[in-house]
Amino acid sequence: MFAILIASIGLNVNSTAVIIGAMLISPLMGPIVGVGYGAGVNDVALIRAALRSFGVFVAISLLTATLYFLCTPLSQAQSELLARTTPTVWDVLIAFCGGAAGIVALTRKDISNAVPGVAIATALMPPLCTAGFGLATGNLGYFAGAFYLFSINCVFIAFATLLFVKLLKLPMRAPLNESARRRSRLLIGVAVVATMLPGVVLTYRLIQQEVFTATVGRQLQRLEQDSRFILLAKTISATDRTVTLTVGGKALPARLDDEVRRQLLAAGLGEVKVVIRNSSAASLDTASLKQELRQDLYRNTLLQLEERNATIARLQAERNQLQARGLQRQALIRELLAQYPEAQKVTVAFGEQAIAHGTPLPPVLMVFMQTPSVLPAADQQRLKSGLQVRFPDLDIELVVQAGSNGVAR
Repeated sequence: MFAILIASIGLNVNSTAVIIGAMLISPLMGPIVGVGYGAGVNDVALIRAALRSFGVFVAISLLTATLYFLCTPLSQAQSELLARTTPTVWDVLIAFCGGAAGIVALTRKDISNAVPGVAIATALMPPLCTAGFGLATGNLGYFAGAFYLFSINCVFIAFATLLFVKLLKLPMRAPLNESARRRSRLLIGVAVVATMLPGVVLTYRLIQQEVFTATVGRQLQRLEQDSRFILLAKTISATDRTVTLTVGGKALPARLDDEVRRQLLAAGLGEVKVVIRNSSAASLDTASLKQELRQDLYRNTLLQLEERNATIARLQAERNQLQARGLQRQALIRELLAQYPEAQKVTVAFGEQAIAHGTPLPPVLMVFMQTPSVLPAADQQRLKSGLQVRFPDLDIELVVQAGSNGVAR
């Protein structure tokens, strides 16, 4: 109850950290693993106890989540909640791998952090919360999608547990005759296939929609370069294969919709409905135009924000590198003065180097030392070798000047 309430609050306020906390204290992992383990070792009593506990937990969780979303003043579906309404085949893989990692960790004697990782990866509580949200708001689509995701997690965690119990050859609690073994395998196979099949279909549709949206977007980029008109806004609906374009211009091309449709057909998209809205037409829906312009402005703002963040990250990395180089330079000067107390002057610099019409050269570390007498060649070679070991990605240039005349490299 506490875990589902925490998860409901996290989904309601869109807090990832709170949701992860609810996953870690979820009581559902035990019964699900218990079902798989009991099926693997033929422990019917364990299976019944695990299913009984599982049913109680699910009922309490759904009731708690539904009551919370009925009472909360925040009724907007946040992104964390919406992410649990469209399960795909990737959720099947996550649940199976999570269940496999969990049972392997539980069979080891040493303490492992795999079990908390499984709880986070498979995310049992958030789909139940989302199902409760669907019941509270009367949105059966949200309820069906979220509960299907929860079913995927449960079935494939238990299935992975069963498989690895068999692979690890754990001792059977009771003998199983051949007819019962075949019946058990048939039931397990039907459950696994029935659970996975809708996910495969949904994944195929999702991929088709993503491909449709991306291909249409690439084709519309050409229209933005057309000098005959201005493309003010565009709306791409992959579900009903419709492209709505709002264009402006004094003399729009005749049958522009057919031209765009042929262009999309040549791109391999098949039949696509194209709707052209003329900004100069009296019947133009200004509200729709404003909404489309706002959406374009939002997308452009997001792109600019991403570019700005990338630039800031690059500049911060360069600044950190410069600061690190400065600290290295100061430390190296102190070390050289300590090793060569007779040195009158030490200069250290990091720089770039290049040769005319040649390949790029690695950065260079230049060290200049002024000493009262000539530094022996062996000492210079030892110093240069030590610097090369310390800075393997740099070329080393060592200049030793004796007094004010002789220079040795």
